[in-house]
Amino acid sequence: MKISYVLALALASNLMLNAEEAVNLSPVTVSSKMQKSALDEPTNAQIAGKGAILENSDIAKSLSNLNGFTMERKGGGGSEVYYRSQTAARLPVLIDGSTLNGGCGMRMDTPITYISAQNYSSVRIVKGPQDVRYGALISGGIFFDREIERLSKPSFGGNVSVLGGSFKRFETTADVAAGNELGSLEVSGGHYESGDYKSGDGQKMHTHYKRNSVSLVGTLTPTDTTALQLSADLGEGEAAYADRMRDGVQFDRKSFGLKFEQDVGEHKIRLSSYYHQIDHIMDNFTMRPVVPGTGRGKGYSISHPIRDMYGFKLEGELDFDDLTSFVGAGYSQDSFKWRGAGTGGAGVSKAKMDAAVSKPHVKERKVTYKTIYTQNEYVAQNDYGLFGGLRLDAGERKLLKTHKIRRENLFSGFFRYEKYLQNLTLYAGLGHAQRMPDHWETNKDAKLALNKERNTQLDFGAVLKDQNYELNANFFVSKMDDYIMLKYNPIGMSSSAFNTDALLYGGEIEGTTLLADMFRLGAGVSYVYGKVTKNAGGLKDGDALPKISPLAFKLSAGLEKPDWFVKADFYANASQNRAQKGYGDVGGMDLGKSDSFWTLGLSAGYKYKNYQFLLVAENLNDAKYAYHNSKGGYGGGIAGYETILNGTRLYEPGRSFWAKFKVHF
Repeated sequence: MKISYVLALALASNLMLNAEEAVNLSPVTVSSKMQKSALDEPTNAQIAGKGAILENSDIAKSLSNLNGFTMERKGGGGSEVYYRSQTAARLPVLIDGSTLNGGCGMRMDTPITYISAQNYSSVRIVKGPQDVRYGALISGGIFFDREIERLSKPSFGGNVSVLGGSFKRFETTADVAAGNELGSLEVSGGHYESGDYKSGDGQKMHTHYKRNSVSLVGTLTPTDTTALQLSADLGEGEAAYADRMRDGVQFDRKSFGLKFEQDVGEHKIRLSSYYHQIDHIMDNFTMRPVVPGTGRGKGYSISHPIRDMYGFKLEGELDFDDLTSFVGAGYSQDSFKWRGAGTGGAGVSKAKMDAAVSKPHVKERKVTYKTIYTQNEYVAQNDYGLFGGLRLDAGERKLLKTHKIRRENLFSGFFRYEKYLQNLTLYAGLGHAQRMPDHWETNKDAKLALNKERNTQLDFGAVLKDQNYELNANFFVSKMDDYIMLKYNPIGMSSSAFNTDALLYGGEIEGTTLLADMFRLGAGVSYVYGKVTKNAGGLKDGDALPKISPLAFKLSAGLEKPDWFVKADFYANASQNRAQKGYGDVGGMDLGKSDSFWTLGLSAGYKYKNYQFLLVAENLNDAKYAYHNSKGGYGGGIAGYETILNGTRLYEPGRSFWAKFKVHF
C-alpha cells in the first residue's frame, strides 16, 4: 500500500514556525502543495519554504545542514553549494525553471549570491540525474520555485520579520499579498547586512556585506482553467572577500518572468519565458585600501562583467489516470561581455583604470541550447511506480573574439522503479546526463578542445515511515566519462582544464523518532568516495579525486510541543586524507588534507497567536574549523586584517547568536 506522507530532511537550526497552519516543529518536510509525497518520489525532496527555513541569508550555509550537502566559503558572499562533493554545472541552481549564473571568471558571484529564498514559495532538491524537464542534472539540482496561486475569495495578508545577531548581523523582510478569485498581487523584499565575523580563535575575517532584494508577482486567474503570472525580481549588494585581491562592490540582478497555464480537460499546456541580467563589479579599492606601486596585488584593479540570459519553454502535461506524461521544447541563450583593467595580478594606475571602465563592454562569449524532452510517470494502484524520461539538448559555444564555435548534442535520460509496501518505499534508478564545459571551464579552453562530460549513475535506497519514526537511506554509484578537472598554480589560480574519467560512490542515511509525543531524536550520516580512473593531466588511475568531502555526522535531540520547541544539534566532520592538492573544480583548488571538527548548536522557538520568536546559538563550543572544500586565503594581505596565506583554509564563524521575530497579518 502506498502511504501519503512526506520525507523529512533535518535542518540543524532552521526550524519552521508557520502561522498560517499548525506549527511544524519536526524536521522540515516536503511541501504540502505537492500532489505526491516523497515516498512516491524518493529522489525528489522538497523543502517547504515560504520565508520559513532558510533563516541564514547565506543559502549555502543553510543547505549545509542537509545530509549530503556542504559548502565552500569565500567571504561575505558567493559561497559554493556542494552536494555529494559536486558543485556548479554539476549541481545547477534554477529559479522558476530557468538558469541563473554569475559573471565573475573566478566565481565570486555564484547563483545563490543573487537569490533571496523567501521570495520563492518553495525550495526543491533532485538527487542525481533523475529528472529531464529542467536540464542536465549531473549530480542533482536545486530548484527555487514560484507556483501560480489561485484564491477562492478576496484575501489580504502578509508577514514582517526582523533578525539581529552577532557580528552586527541585521536582517528585515516583508511579504504582502492581496487578491481575489480573478488574480492577486504579491510584493516581497528584504535587507540583509553583517559586519566581519570572527573565527573560533578570535581572528577577524574580511567578510562584511550588505544586500537588498525586492520581488513583484502579479497573477491573473480569469477562469478556473486559465492562469497568467508576471514577475520581476531586483537585487543589489556588496560583499567583502577574504580569499582574493578584489571585493564584490556591485551585485545587481534584474529578472523578469512570464508563465501561462491553460487546462484542456484533464491536461495542461504551460508556456514560460524569462530574462535575467547580472551586472557585477569587483575592485580592490572600494572596500579595502589600495596598495600603492606596481607588481602583484599593487595598483588599481577592476573587473566589470555583464551576463544576459533569456529563454522560453513550451510544455504539455498529459494526465491519463495512472499515467502522467510531460512533453516539452525550449530555447535558451547566455551571453557574456566584459571590461576592466589590472586583472592579471598586477594592478594599473588610476588613470588607466578610469580609461578602461569608460570604454564599452566587449562581447566575449555566447552559449545557446535548443531542447526537446519527454518525461513519464506511471503509478499502478499504489503498488509500484515507473518513472522515466529522455532529453536532447543541441548546445553551441561561441567565442566571439576569436570566432571559434563548437556544437554538441547532449543526451540525458533516466528510468526509475519504485515499490510501495506498508510504511516502506524501495527504489532504484539508472540515469545518464551530459553537459558542455561551463563558462568557467571554457575560460581555460581557448581552443574549445574540452569534450562534453558524461555521467552514468545508479541511485537506490529506501524510505521507512511510521507514526513516530522515520528512516531514509539514499545511495549512488557514479561513472563520469570525460570528467572536467581544473589544474591550479600554487597561489590558487586555475591554469588549465582537461578531461579525465572518475568513479564516485556513497550516500546518506538519516532517521528521526518522536518519543512520548514530546521528545524528538534524529541522526544522519553521509559519505562520498571518489577516484580518478584514467591517466590524464598528471594524475594516474586510482588517484584520489580532488575536493571530495569527508564523512559527516549529525545528531539532534529536543523537546517539542504545538507552540514551542527547544533543540540541540551536534555536527561533526571526519578528517580527509584522500586529497589532491593543486587540482580542483571551478569552485576552487583542493587545499590538501583537512582536520576533523565538531560543533554544537542550540535553538528554541515560541509561537503566540500570529507572533513567532526564534533564538539560535551556533558553534557554542567556539570551534576553530573549516570545511574540507574551503577556499584559501589571500596571501597578499588586506590592511587591518591578519594575513591568511595562500593555501590556508578560511575558517568558519566562531560562537554566534541570533534572534528572529516574525509577525503574520
